Amino acid sequence: MEFIGFIVLLVLGIAAIIFDRIEILKYLYIPLLFSFMVIVRLNAFIFNAFEIDIITYGLEMKAYSFDIYYLREFVFWFGIRILYFITQSELVAFLLLDILWIYLLYKVSMKVSVNKIGNTLLIILATCFPFFFGYQNIYRQFFATIVLLYSYSLIDDRSNRSIFFFLISIFIHNLSLLILPLFIIKKFFTFKLNDRLVLSSFLVAIYLLVLPSLLSLKDGDDPTEIDLSILYMVLFIFLFLFYIYKFRNNILNFILIVPSLIPATLLTIGFVAYRQEMIAERLGMMFIPFIIFDIYNYSLLIKSSFKRKLLQLFLLLLFSVPVLLFTSSLMFLD
Repeated sequence: MEFIGFIVLLVLGIAAIIFDRIEILKYLYIPLLFSFMVIVRLNAFIFNAFEIDIITYGLEMKAYSFDIYYLREFVFWFGIRILYFITQSELVAFLLLDILWIYLLYKVSMKVSVNKIGNTLLIILATCFPFFFGYQNIYRQFFATIVLLYSYSLIDDRSNRSIFFFLISIFIHNLSLLILPLFIIKKFFTFKLNDRLVLSSFLVAIYLLVLPSLLSLKDGDDPTEIDLSILYMVLFIFLFLFYIYKFRNNILNFILIVPSLIPATLLTIGFVAYRQEMIAERLGMMFIPFIIFDIYNYSLLIKSSFKRKLLQLFLLLLFSVPVLLFTSSLMFLD
């Protein structure tokens, strides 16, 4: 059922991008996305499928410990305990969390919508492989990424709320702190673009210099069971070089259009160079939604409807089709 559900979402996503109608998103795609999540959770908690980590989170809902492990990410751990206390059901608690992340992703999608076009960012993100592994497995990191992305979408016009949600994300998953350079390069008070680039790069250098103290943030198993850190590094370098070439006459436009790409590339290269593949992979999975967000925003500047939709379809297929190629993801879809 999960495999069929994912294929339906992917096909509907293609249709939604082609027609770009808000009605498809609101009245067809989102209800089907939630229905897919119901199937995912039923498989985890009722039919004992492959979602072992999700079941572990369900057990943690009943914990009473105030160990530092829980306190340093108290928003998530105490949040799921409260939901379980209210519902007395791991299944219902997770479905409430799923409603929340779908709602936040919808808010992000509507934030970038311009003149009734560009209603499909949620569709591209919902089936991309970093999110797929997130709601199937590494849920804490996934939920932190959702909150971070919402914060990122607010940064241009509601800075205080953006800062608030960024802080919330840190206490969902401490790894969120490493996403700060992406925020700084996009907007940092009244700093000019050149200054933001320098400050963001300086912070990246500090993160890499204090690498040993960051190793404690690593937790859990490799969600894909293969090392994707090199793949992410190659992908980011390719995109970096492509946009450098595309905007070779005005490099500052490249930074304005895809601000997340520079710090994401530098951090990934740095962690791979330090042979910290697990951190590089985890961060790579968190970086991809921000790069998708920025490129999608850029697509809305394209006047040609055909070229705009072609780029959006490319993003959807580039990041969703791999779900059907990884053995580990197909195990979730069985």
